[in-house]
Amino acid sequence: MSVEALNILAKKENNVFQSDWWADFQAGLKRKSWVVKGDNIQGLVLKYPLYKDKYYFYSPRGPIMTKKAKLQDLKLFLRKVENLAKEENAVFYRIEPYELDQADIYKFGFRKIARHAPVSQQFSPENTLVLDLVRSEDKILASMKPKWRYNISLARRKGVQVREGKDLKDIKIFYELTEEMEKRGGYTGHEFSYYKKMFETLGKSDCLKLFITEFEGKPLAAILVSYFGQVATYLHGASGNEKRELMPTYLLQWAAIQEARKRHCHEYDFWGVAPKSAKNHPWAGISRFKRGFGGEELEFGGVYDLAFDKKYYRLLSEVNRFRKVFKK
Repeated sequence: MSVEALNILAKKENNVFQSDWWADFQAGLKRKSWVVKGDNIQGLVLKYPLYKDKYYFYSPRGPIMTKKAKLQDLKLFLRKVENLAKEENAVFYRIEPYELDQADIYKFGFRKIARHAPVSQQFSPENTLVLDLVRSEDKILASMKPKWRYNISLARRKGVQVREGKDLKDIKIFYELTEEMEKRGGYTGHEFSYYKKMFETLGKSDCLKLFITEFEGKPLAAILVSYFGQVATYLHGASGNEKRELMPTYLLQWAAIQEARKRHCHEYDFWGVAPKSAKNHPWAGISRFKRGFGGEELEFGGVYDLAFDKKYYRLLSEVNRFRKVFKK
């Protein structure tokens, strides 16, 4: 793993998921949040519903620790979170830090989440692909697979246009394309209200852009990309069923990458790929698409739960296990 790339992603000023803007976005979704601070460590803690009057806490891509942080700092931070959990009836706390030693967090009772853990799908990707932007456009293009460069050029030659979405009408276009993609199978998106609130909240800060490709005035595909500090992150994408042979999604990514370079971002995070060893992973198709743009793959330490109510946590784990067995 590139230490340099990880250091860039791990900095608070580059982490949109631990930002005030992300907290505002979550508030728009009616989720409570707190910024819990300690010496050399802080985390945006979100409150999610679990079952009836039970909840859980979640720090997406957090908490964030400085290089000076010690185990005592983490201990005091977790004490604050646990006190908050008692007030809010939170059963467990889920974290996914960029940099934390597994052996250290195990000392505090954290465990890497199992396949049958409660809400086992609620976490950020453990593997991602990042593109180094501190290079010329020619070098970035040269690092792509030849077919990807060709597809970007083809889309342009055929008259595909990229424009920036500016208003509610455009986020509706994004959602309609998402619905088309869902009908093709293998993908489940969010409700319209989720994308709308993200667009309204993050868009007004200019840290979110919506790009739409069109051909002869008809939308073909769209993506939502965040620009925060030195990191651009491809958050969500959608594509329709028509004119896919015009390769609009390739031109979209290139437009987003060019915007990131204009903003002097150092990394473009494609936000999640399947592990190379997982041939039948649900993300296998989209991962092949992302890998064609070049870049370096990063594997993070993982996702960990700290159970405050151990009995209830075990009960929910067993319920989830039986659900998955039943689905088979």
